[in-house]
Parts: sequence; C-alpha cells; structure tokens
Amino acid sequence: MAIPPPAGQPASQLPAQPSSPPPPAKKSGCAGCSVGCLGCIGVVVLVILLLLGGGYFFLVAQASAGVASPAALLVASTPVDVGHNDGGYQPATSGQSLDAGSSVRTGHTGHATIQFPDGSLMRVSPDTTVTIQSAQLSNAGNLKSVTLQQKIGRTLSTVQHLAGGASFQVGGHSVTAAVRGTEFEVVVRTDSSNQIKVFDGSVAVSGQTNVTVNAGEQVDADPNGKLAAKRPIQPDKQDPFALASQCAKAVASQATTPGTQQTTSGDNLSTGQTAEVDYESQGGRVSVALCYPGSTMSLTVIDPNGVQHAARGALALIDGPPGLWRAIVHAVDVVGGEPYAVSFATNAGCSSGNVDTGGSVRETLSNTQLAHNLAEAGSSGITIQVQGTSSNSARIYYYSNLGGTEISWTIDFYAATPNLGWVLTQITIRGINVTTQVVSRLTAANASISSVPTDYIVDRVYSCVGPDGNTMVIEGHR
Repeated sequence: MAIPPPAGQPASQLPAQPSSPPPPAKKSGCAGCSVGCLGCIGVVVLVILLLLGGGYFFLVAQASAGVASPAALLVASTPVDVGHNDGGYQPATSGQSLDAGSSVRTGHTGHATIQFPDGSLMRVSPDTTVTIQSAQLSNAGNLKSVTLQQKIGRTLSTVQHLAGGASFQVGGHSVTAAVRGTEFEVVVRTDSSNQIKVFDGSVAVSGQTNVTVNAGEQVDADPNGKLAAKRPIQPDKQDPFALASQCAKAVASQATTPGTQQTTSGDNLSTGQTAEVDYESQGGRVSVALCYPGSTMSLTVIDPNGVQHAARGALALIDGPPGLWRAIVHAVDVVGGEPYAVSFATNAGCSSGNVDTGGSVRETLSNTQLAHNLAEAGSSGITIQVQGTSSNSARIYYYSNLGGTEISWTIDFYAATPNLGWVLTQITIRGINVTTQVVSRLTAANASISSVPTDYIVDRVYSCVGPDGNTMVIEGHR
C-alpha cells in the first residue's frame, strides 16, 4: 500500500499548470441577491409561509410518517446518463434531482455520486447502472427508507447512522445488502454474480441464506444467490473503492474537520502518466493522501499560490491559503496500469463568520447568530436552530407560536453541486402534519423543492458544534 492508513472533482490526464490569481471579490448570496446564506433560507421560508397564509393549512391533512426524498446527482466525469421508469436515458447534469424511478448509468469513463439530503451517498463507478426504487425521509429529516437496485457494475455506499426502524438497501442480481449506518461496496459482475465488501459497520446480506458481514470482511454470491463463506477482504488491484476508504481514513487521522473531506478515485494510471485531482479549500492546514495498490506512484501538491510541494511518501500536510489546491499523481512504475485514490481535508474549525475571497466562499449560520438576529428584529415566540451534526448535510428547525397558531418545520440542506440542495421534511400547523400538501402545492406552483441557485458553486455542506453552538457551513467557489 502507498500509505499505512465521495464525488470529488474529476481526475484528468493533464500536467500541472500554475494557478491563476483569484478574480476580484464578489458579494455572496443566493442568485446574486447579496444577502448571504440566510437570504437563501429566507427565500425558502417565505415561499412556505405564503402558501400557509392563504388558509391552505385548513385543508384536510394526510397522516404521514415520512416524505419522499429527492437525491442530487453529482457528475465527476462523463458519460453519465439518467433515465426514469424505463423511459430512455438522457445525458445527466451535475446537481439535477433524482427521485423514485430514476436510473443512473455511467459509461466506460463515467463517475457519479448520488447524494441524499441526510448526507448519505452512493459513489458510482464506470460501467454501472443503478435505479432508485424508493427513498423517504422521516419527519425529523433522517433517512427513513432507501431501496436501490444495482443492475451491473460497482458502487460504494456511505450511510449516515439510521434511527430505529430505518433501512438502506442495495439489491444486486440475486442478493440484497441492508445496513443501519456503514460504508460498503457492492459489485455486480457481467455473469450476474455478486460481491459485497464492508469497510465500516456491518451489513446484513440476504441471498438463499442470510449472513452478517462486518468491517474488514467480504462475501461472494453466485448468480442464483448462493452465498460463499465470508472472509477477510482480499487484495484487488482493480478496486478503487478499497483505496478510497483507506485514503479517507488517512486524512481523518490528521485532526481534520469531517465536513471538509473530499475523496476522488481514478480507474487506471500507467507508467509515465499523470492525473490531476482538484480541491477547493478554505485554507488552513490541508491534508492530502494518495493511495494505490502497489508498484510506485508519487504525489505533488500545488497550493493556490502556485507553489509545488513534494509529498514525503504519500501523505502531505501543508499550511496554505484558501483557493484551488491541486494534487498531481504521477505513475512512476506501474506496469499495466492500476487505480488510485486521493483524499483532501482541512483543519477548518467550526466557527461562524463568512469568507469571500472572490474565489473561495464560506458561509455559516450558527445558533448564536440566529438567536441574535431574532432578538435584533424584536421577534418573540420564534425559534430557529441548526439541529444535530453531519459531515455532508445540515438541518434547520423552525418553531413559532404567533397569535396562538403553532407552526413548525424542518428542512435538510445539502450540496446539490453546483446549487444548494434542500428538502422540506416536516411542516405542522397546530400539531397537524401538512407536509404532503405543502410539497404538492410547491410542485404545482413550479417552485423548486430540490435546490436554491447561488452565485457561486457549492462544494460542501456540513454541520458541526463550535463556540457559537451548532453551526451550518457552506463551502464553495466562484
């Protein structure tokens, strides 16, 4: 291994080029409204309240234990196509919304990520086809149930911890893998046999029999679903996801902030070839790891000022400014070609405060900020908070009791790159759940219920606990 340890930017067979100076600073905001991220959320809130203001909440409410969950498709490299209910495929665009019945198909060089609002995600390798059969969020904003069917190819799923009764299932040709919060790989081969590898947590695999596969183990199944005995994960020089898991753990061990992590995998690099992996950083100490199965590869990191840093071994720790960081992977002696993975992360603290260099953008909302803004506005009877923490999403909760009418709602925000993704998971009026009706009304009004355009590209959304309490962080670039 190179070192002893999602859907990042695409790797390309290009030599390193000097970084260009950042453009002049621009005002940040949603769709150029220059009101910051709170303005983005405010737009969403205003639409909801306008719908309620027409007496709409007096309609008969349908009891609902969950709400349909859209997912965002992040395209790292093409070709990637999307179809729906066998209606044919069309070229995909990064950030587009996926729902039940959507199928994602990658070509021989295509890489994509299916990002769910709670932060769970599935990385899709080349020559893979996956269909979302169902996806629901609970009223609290967590995944309630997800079922995906993998027709062919290789995927890596990273699932946030699920509450009791929730499920995340990936079906292969003749087996199903069900989890409660883990990282696992599913391979469906051309002969319809299957393989499941577990890198973290445990997976319940069902075929002709059932078995629980734990971290560090794998199990194979024949085309009829007959399971072989589980065993330790076997070396596989053609598996980029084992390397991706290894690299992610390597940068996580360097006291980095989980939400800043980006992992990119490449399929094949031969002697003399180079590949570039890009990362938009907010500055600080940047950790970069390179993982490969054998032979010899080297890593050079170029910071936003154009300064080259030769990594000692395959792990680099560099203090530097915000902006575009580039990892150059060079295949020194790799006969026949091998896959590789590169992970980035920074030690950015969980602090509130916006940054806009004209190139890099960081916007935050903390519970202290929200409480201060409400107090300055003279608002009473209103609570708005960032709830919980996640390395891939943020949850905003609202409650008000104005004039004796109690209203509450919960929204999950996530990176639907290039946009800010959001999904309304719960809205109640006087204790009555009207989520289904409000979402239907939004849809009928042709309002986007999946993303908010911003005047910059959203790279990451996460939530953490800092000096100002729970904080929502959006990182991006222009």
